[in-house]
Amino acid sequence: MCCPKCGKEMKKGYLFATKDGGFSFADEVPGMLKNAKNASGFIEITPVRLNHRASIEAYCCEDCRVIHILY
Repeated sequence: MCCPKCGKEMKKGYLFATKDGGFSFADEVPGMLKNAKNASGFIEITPVRLNHRASIEAYCCEDCRVIHILY
């Protein structure tokens, strides 16, 4: 995969989170006491798997500091 900013080949790898977390997307980061699934624009990217690291295949351009993921 080529970087959308510079056009160079991107490095393939994995984006990962802490052991008890999962990746999500929303219009804003919800507070600690708010249920994240109720956040405006919430999309679950990876499920929460207790005692496992959440990870997703990703591509990285170290020059442009761009990460590209497909979910």
